[in-house]
Amino acid sequence: MTNDFKQIPYGISDFKQVRKENKYLVDKTMFFEKMEQAGNFLFLVRPRRFGKSLFLNMLEAYYDINEKDNFEKLFTGLYVADHPTEYRNQYQVMHLDFSRVGSDVENLKEDFDNYLSLRCMSFAKAYARFYLDRFLDEIERTEGGKNKLNFINDAAHMAGCGLYLIVDEYDNFTNNVLNIKGHEAYHALTHGTGFYRDVFKLFKGMFDRIIMLGVS
Repeated sequence: MTNDFKQIPYGISDFKQVRKENKYLVDKTMFFEKMEQAGNFLFLVRPRRFGKSLFLNMLEAYYDINEKDNFEKLFTGLYVADHPTEYRNQYQVMHLDFSRVGSDVENLKEDFDNYLSLRCMSFAKAYARFYLDRFLDEIERTEGGKNKLNFINDAAHMAGCGLYLIVDEYDNFTNNVLNIKGHEAYHALTHGTGFYRDVFKLFKGMFDRIIMLGVS
């Protein structure tokens, strides 16, 4: 007797793993077209254990130009396979998860910059073929996450590459600051000359499309 029940991907946020292992998946791809029509910069909040990270990982697979040849394998049977949108597999995607920055409030700025630097290097390695041969070497020599981000921005615009930013748990460590240090520290981080605000200003001028999800 065969078991026709699919396993629920509890705790799994890797869309490709879910598809490969044929686990249970709620098809949310019918929202892709509506999201594209809603605007270039989207901010959403959802409760915990609502499938946010898996949904963002699915978005990454859909819009990532490096996944273009895998589209049918990943999306066959889902709504978007028969209703692809204009921007399918058109972007280089940078995926950030702010829950990975850490909760050490005293060293938050340094920890965030280190995390951003690592993500920029991962991005550069993934899309090096779209840039000049010296691209990887030059970004590796560039110090600091914000500086690496600016370097990618300049290189992408010169090469005519579209960039898509996905941010998971964008409010994670700011909520930690609010809970531990209070409102004044939170305000200093997110307003005026706070480094978090400065990074968001870079994001808006750099990426063609942005989606950020947080916890309600």
